[in-house]
Amino acid sequence: MEIDREVKKSPKLFLVLSKFWFNLKFLIILHNRNFLSYFKITADPLREPIYENSVHWLGHATAIINLYGKIIVTDPVVGSLGYFKRLVKPSLDLSKIKIDYILLSHGHMDHMDFASLYKLNKDCYIIAPKGYRRILKALGFKNIIILNDHEEYKDEHVHISALTANHDGRRYYLGKNYHSNSYIIESKDKKIFFAGDTAYTEEFKDIACNLCLMPVGCYKPQSFEKMHCTPEQSFKMFKMMKSYRMVPIHYKTFILSHENSDETLSILKKINDGSIEIIDIGQTIGL
Repeated sequence: MEIDREVKKSPKLFLVLSKFWFNLKFLIILHNRNFLSYFKITADPLREPIYENSVHWLGHATAIINLYGKIIVTDPVVGSLGYFKRLVKPSLDLSKIKIDYILLSHGHMDHMDFASLYKLNKDCYIIAPKGYRRILKALGFKNIIILNDHEEYKDEHVHISALTANHDGRRYYLGKNYHSNSYIIESKDKKIFFAGDTAYTEEFKDIACNLCLMPVGCYKPQSFEKMHCTPEQSFKMFKMMKSYRMVPIHYKTFILSHENSDETLSILKKINDGSIEIIDIGQTIGL
């Protein structure tokens, strides 16, 4: 009782203890769900082939984009993340594919996995936000391109533009390198938007493209909406663009938050007006 009185007398202490209890409760639920996942069989994905002018979803935020024969991979993650078990096997072995470009949206481990990057061919062009040149060089990559907000990379095959995502991209929330990129990828008459990881923003308004890869997971508890979008918010951002198709990603692969993939999928089906193309891990769609 005496402790309760002291806590109530100090609003700052009350806030600290409330935050501690919230985080503890979140971690207990998250750890329990991940622990139970180890007693379930890792699901087999589809294994559809990649072909020219197509997008293949490997899982989470990893997509393999083929634009006129050039292979672009977004946020490559091919295994489990520490004790976060991968729920669905990767549909392809990226180490056996000649990658031309890698796009990294930010430094969180579910988007920039060092073990996965180490396995990939090092002669590709790898594009990342500010702050990751040294680690990418240490991993062996030879062609490192750092893009900040509204900066571009262009060669004879692709034109890649960086936009600012509404997301704190610091690894373990340490240091100053908080930048998170979204990307527009263009080749001839094809244009794809890769959002990476983002909370709701109007930064992408009026972007014209053939297809948008939009995150729809990791939004519960509600405080997560400061850095991630709900399926409804993702769809709202897509509707601000001048795009034909939205492909949901960033779900079904890991347990990183409190919602489950069935809930996310149910919401997507409910709000779909025909412009959301819901695909499975391992599925390939044409542009």
